[in-house]
Amino acid sequence: MVNQKTFSLTLLFFFFGLMVPLFPSLPASQLAFAQSSNPSGGPQPVPNEKIWAQSLKGNHFNEFWNYQFYFTNGIKVHLIFSAVNFGSLKAPVTGARVSVLFPDGEIHQISREYGLNRLIQKKDDGSGLFQLQDNRDLYFRGLLPDEHEIVFKTEKNGVRYDISLTLSDIAPGIQWDDGEFILNGNRIGLITHIPYARATGHVAVNDRRSSVTGTAYMDHTHQYRTTIQLMDSGKRFVWHQDEENWTVIYCLTPRGGSLGNQQKKTIGYILSKRNGGDVNLSGIERVRETTRSTAFGVRIPSVMDLQLSDGKTIRIVRTSDQEKFSILGELNWVARSAAKSYLGGEIIDIRGEASLLIEDSKPLQGEYNYFVVDR
Repeated sequence: MVNQKTFSLTLLFFFFGLMVPLFPSLPASQLAFAQSSNPSGGPQPVPNEKIWAQSLKGNHFNEFWNYQFYFTNGIKVHLIFSAVNFGSLKAPVTGARVSVLFPDGEIHQISREYGLNRLIQKKDDGSGLFQLQDNRDLYFRGLLPDEHEIVFKTEKNGVRYDISLTLSDIAPGIQWDDGEFILNGNRIGLITHIPYARATGHVAVNDRRSSVTGTAYMDHTHQYRTTIQLMDSGKRFVWHQDEENWTVIYCLTPRGGSLGNQQKKTIGYILSKRNGGDVNLSGIERVRETTRSTAFGVRIPSVMDLQLSDGKTIRIVRTSDQEKFSILGELNWVARSAAKSYLGGEIIDIRGEASLLIEDSKPLQGEYNYFVVDR
């Protein structure tokens, strides 16, 4: 069953930076001609200071730390820490959203929001603490790649959450050149802080508590315009075998990026490590959605070909759809329609399992995490 609670309009804006901007966006007809490009350099280690918020001085910003946890007992946890500035619409905020999927299909989702002025970033004391508020157990800490801990403990609407996870065997973070991409003429930062790590700890919702062991992934995005303005969709794929063998994908499709013949311009990359060798990075330049099908009422690619910067093509095939999340989906039909019209669209997350097909390799069965903008 899904534990659904009513979200405030404030939270609708918070999670995805859906606020109405003070400056106009380009018409969709012009976006196709706006510049979108990957960096030109090579893979680089992530400087320690990049774990912190990168965009807090801007008048409008949206910043997200996206964690994914996959445990051997079948539990899956998605956790997003966020920092958002709405301009004149409201004061800047931080927040967190958690989704817990149990192996029997039970799903729990919760969100929290706090004023940005309460954010704690201990950059100089060696703790590496990023905490939403000083009296709340909502934080990550530890200096990567040596150590990292994630805690989410709160209660809302009578539902108690207690998640505490410690990472080990953390693969060093990777950024492409300086981590700055161009999406429809706008700068956007994409960094993979944790391509692979072992995760241990506990996950509890109310009285359902489990000790867990598995793997973790985390990427970090910062941008200066809204997701609805800039993008049509985003795709993530995670395959973890062990610390010496893993593959992760993160790419974004710009709004109006259609190239015809089911192809779309894309920014992003694939990171792979095999048998203890060096990490390989390849850019993703185009996506071809070969076939589409419906998952939870949403049309998304069932088979998708990714054209890489080295000329190769890889394929992702959805095999199991497990979770949908949309903040607007928590509203009744009238409120949802009004909010969607006001915001200019709706962002919908779909998650599940997928296979990655790479030439001359066995299929890799992993996890997909897609979002689409429904306008």
